[in-house]
This record gives sequence, C-alpha cells and structure tokens, in this order.
Amino acid sequence: MSFIKNKVFGSTLLVAGTQIGAGMLALPISTGATGFKNSILLFLTCFVFMLISLLLLLEANLFSKNSNVNLISMVKSRLGPIGQMVAWFSFLLLLYSVAAAYLSAGGSLINQAIESSFQTTLSPNTGVLAFLFIFGFLVVFGTKGIDWVNRICVIGLFICFFSLAFFVSPLINLDSLESGEAKYLWVSIPIVVLSFTSHIIVPSLRTYLKGNVRDLKIALVVGSIIPLIFYLLWEFLIFGLLPETGPNGLDTIAREAQPIAALTNALYSFLKITWVPVIVGLFSFFALVTSFFGVSLSLYDFLADGFRIKKTTSGKISLLLTMFIIPLFFVIFYPQGFLSALGYAGVFVAILYGVLPALMVWHGRYIEKRKEKFKVIGGKPLLLFMITLSLGIIFLQVASTQGWLPTPFTN
Repeated sequence: MSFIKNKVFGSTLLVAGTQIGAGMLALPISTGATGFKNSILLFLTCFVFMLISLLLLLEANLFSKNSNVNLISMVKSRLGPIGQMVAWFSFLLLLYSVAAAYLSAGGSLINQAIESSFQTTLSPNTGVLAFLFIFGFLVVFGTKGIDWVNRICVIGLFICFFSLAFFVSPLINLDSLESGEAKYLWVSIPIVVLSFTSHIIVPSLRTYLKGNVRDLKIALVVGSIIPLIFYLLWEFLIFGLLPETGPNGLDTIAREAQPIAALTNALYSFLKITWVPVIVGLFSFFALVTSFFGVSLSLYDFLADGFRIKKTTSGKISLLLTMFIIPLFFVIFYPQGFLSALGYAGVFVAILYGVLPALMVWHGRYIEKRKEKFKVIGGKPLLLFMITLSLGIIFLQVASTQGWLPTPFTN
C-alpha cells in the first residue's frame, strides 16, 4: 500500500500517462506506410532525443530557486524578452493544438460508445462537449487530485492494452510486418516526437516531489520508457493485424474525419470478435484521458501564472474558459483536424523542448557559470546537436505541409 501511495510512483505514471495519449492512437495511422521495421528505428531515435531534452529541461528548471517557476519564467530569466515571446507563442499554440486533438478524439469515442449502446445517432459536437465537461473541469483540483484519477486511468489502460495484446497476438500475420518503405519515415517524425512529450509537467512535478533530483530523474526516465514499450507493442499489433491498403486498411483509416473511431471499427470488421471494440475503445479512452490531464493541468497553471489569475472561484471559471474556448472552436469548425493538429504540435514541441532547453542550459552553464547538483552529460556538442535536430524537425513539418516530402495515403 505504501508503494501505491508513493509520490514517485504517481509521478512516473503522470509522465507516462501524459505521453501515452492521442499521439499513440495516431501512430499506426501516421507510420503505416513506413512499415514496422523502419518504425522501430524511428521510435528509438525519437525516444532518445526526447529523453535528453526532458533531462535538459529539468536541469534548466533547477537553475531557478523558485520551485513553482514555469517555462515562461525560466525562458525570461535565461533568454530575455525575445525568448519569452517565442516561448509564450509556442507554448499556447502547442497546448491549444493538443487540447483540440484530444477533444476531437475523445468526443468521437464517446459518440461511438453511446451510438452503439443505444442505437442512435448524435452530433459530433455532443461527444466533444461531454468529454470536456466530464474531464476538463477536474483540473481545478490540481496535481494531487488528478494524480489519483490518473492512476486509475493508467491502470485501466495497462489492463486493456495487455488484454488486447494477449488475445490478439496469435492472430497476427507476420508477413504484414515486412511491408513499408523508408522514404515515408520523414513525414512521421513530428507526430512521433510529440508522442514522447511530457515536458509540460516538469515544473509541476518539481513542486510535487519537493525538488528531489533523484526522484525526479526516476520519474522522468522510467515514465518515458513505459510509453516506448507501449508504442512498439501497439505498432506490432496494428501492423500485424490490419493491411496497409483496402477497405479496412491504414490508408483508408488515415483519410477518415475521425481516424481513431475508424481504427476501432476496422479492428472489429477485420477480427469479427465482439469484445474487441470494447477493449480498444476503453484503451483509447484511457490513453486520451491520461494525456488530456497532463495537458490541461499544464495549461491551467501556465495561464494562471502568465495572466496573474488567482485560483478563486471566479478565477477558476476564467481559467477554464480561457483554456478551452479556442480548442473547442477549432474542433467544432475544423473536425477533420486531428492529425493536422498533432503534426503542427510537433513543431511547437521542437521549439519549446528542443531548442529552448538547450539554449537555457547553455546560458546557465557557460554564460552564468552556474554549478548545479544535476547536469546532463555531453557538454556543448550535445547542446548543439539537440538544437540542430530540433530545427530539422521543424523543417520536416514545413516540408511535409508544402509537399516536398513523399507523403503516403493521399487522395
């Protein structure tokens, strides 16, 4: 029981839960043409890149004596007003993009569950509003309150995922794992990078764990390894079950307005097992909720600090409206934007958690000459390497949008 109550355990699940979200559900869709073997290399590379950036952000966060400092304050202290403006712009667009993607996917899952249970048809916006009202308002209870709800959801996610893997693995066609072309790998990178993002909760975890560096490193490293295992198994299952093309193929799913719901339907149509939609639906739902919690909590604290809004009753109402009006507007008027939102979110991740942490650490180490109890190894070459890779991710998203890269599953 003491293990379950342990804050490091809860923080590890918060890191894992924040990463395992809408990005995971979109991975087989976005990497379908790349193939399983090429995807393994892609996932391992992105995992290492994002783990290094996560630890760099922790080092930059520890430069500040105030344990409640957020990303904007960190950037302002190290990089000045220009860096602060870049961080403000990128952070808001990142969280709004991801929140919109989660509302869209969560709403489609709720609609699908209600329609199949009661044999009725609902407006797509009904599920979106239901998802928002049920889970969006939990953020007012803070990290401690969300921690316990998140633990329940992560445990449910584990049970659903491994149940699905156990019963479906014998049906996998190993020949399907041989397909795919490496030339489509580049266009998938921004979404894969996004899938390893839990950086937004580093300031909150520092406060929650009282600045204990050892506990923070354990939570961040172990919390990142868990999603890597999940992602590789998830890719193995989907690639081994669904064809690349055809009525229930990944190419058809990628063109749907609600690809997550389409993925669930394709699995049921292909396997003809009645409980599969239930397990996949629950797994998808838990994955969305756990990541949605991390995004909502970060956006809530960020807006409260940035706009100096006190967390009184009226202040909490103002924060909730500021948090969700823009994502809700996006989902209602651009319902096909799920994968697009995740792709562009990858650009903001590269700026916020690739470029800026490396620059902040550079400033703290080599300009301010700060000596801290935690330091990421690698020196200046690693920092330059991280900045270069981050700029490369931004270029890939721009190149994909402009049609400069081979793009699979196009009409």
